[in-house]
Amino acid sequence: MQLIVILLITVSVLTLLSGVTVFLGSSKGDRLRSAWFFIATIFAAIWTVSISMFLIAEPSWKASIDLPVRWTYLSSIFIDIALLGYISWREKYGKIVTLAFLIGGIILSAVFINNPGLLYTDVILSNTGNSLVTNIGPFYFIYITFFCLLVPAVILTLLKQIIKPVSKKKRGGDLVLLIGFAISGTMSLIFCLILPLWRWDLVWLGPLAVSTTIIAFYYSILRYRVLNLSSIWLKILSYIVIMASSAVIYMVIFSIIFALLFRGSTPSTEVIILNFIMILIVLLLFPAMNELNMFVNSLISTQDVDMIYIIKKLNKFTPRTNSDLKELADFLADHMHFESVNFLIDKQIYGSIKNKITSDEVEIISRLGDPENGIWQNIDENDEKWLRHDFSAIAALRDSNGQTFGQMIIGKPIGKINFNQRDIIQIESAINMVATTISSRNHPKRTKRS
Repeated sequence: MQLIVILLITVSVLTLLSGVTVFLGSSKGDRLRSAWFFIATIFAAIWTVSISMFLIAEPSWKASIDLPVRWTYLSSIFIDIALLGYISWREKYGKIVTLAFLIGGIILSAVFINNPGLLYTDVILSNTGNSLVTNIGPFYFIYITFFCLLVPAVILTLLKQIIKPVSKKKRGGDLVLLIGFAISGTMSLIFCLILPLWRWDLVWLGPLAVSTTIIAFYYSILRYRVLNLSSIWLKILSYIVIMASSAVIYMVIFSIIFALLFRGSTPSTEVIILNFIMILIVLLLFPAMNELNMFVNSLISTQDVDMIYIIKKLNKFTPRTNSDLKELADFLADHMHFESVNFLIDKQIYGSIKNKITSDEVEIISRLGDPENGIWQNIDENDEKWLRHDFSAIAALRDSNGQTFGQMIIGKPIGKINFNQRDIIQIESAINMVATTISSRNHPKRTKRS
């Protein structure tokens, strides 16, 4: 039971975070519609926490357990109504249907608050399992009928939107919600309304299914770009939701394997918490591990240039000092697999050959002039000065206006001696991006070469 409660509480927090992110990350035009999704996550979290409290309640809680039990019945009414509002609020019929169910839900709630005995007459708390004495009367069947009408209304609305000629992204998000809602709605009806007439130990499956569906729908919002998260902290919240959801999935798998290995026994609370913390640590380290993996692959694969990694690094690189330019040159030499890479800007060398090249050679290189086509400048590979420094090519660096402000001097390649057309295109792309990166910093002199 400890594992179940930990899962329910974790999922309820993730559900609420999903609602907060959708509401705060939505545009002004979608703010009212996304508010319905936020409301759905609030009531889903309340429902899940209330059932968790009921499951772990001890006999000494008898005087205070009524409040969580009442919230269990009340919150479940408004989850599906809010989801219906989120799905259909843009349409006129959607507003009418949502408001009709909302009014019905408020009336149903008011009657129940006034007389909770219409649904249950007693709460039984014992060491063998908690349960309710259900009042199987007219109001109980009205309560079930309300959900039997509301769930099909949500499903039909989703089907109507999927059939409509809308964008593929929106249809994909609606399809995820349709499948998830059909499964969770059926499970909630069975495990939270019908099966409790005989047993209560499986009631937690209902809120777990609903919360999982909401989280899955949130993922589909990100996956199909239904919502554009512009704020950095909203992106962090999304990462937390996905990361913690992965941890929950891991804990479920761990518990199943544990039960199979140890013949139905369940892990202790300490083991559960330790495993949960460890998987969170692994997930937190995953970006760093992925970065390290890309770094190592880019270094050791001398037969290929990892353009993805190079571009990723160049996007984050802003050279502001001379040492930054030398660091950039060393980085390119390592990951583009050349013996050396140097920059010549305003007759200053930035790189490993700074103390090896003469001022006359610097002058000769700086006067090579603009290339007739592309970025490569013409050099005589048999010339002694190029052979002495093992230069294989010199490329012009141009700013956004097309003016040449410097040169990139490339040493001999490591590993692959002959470059094919694909390699050349990749290298040229990298050099053009390097030129853009360097030109973004303020140079005291930048003149167009004749």
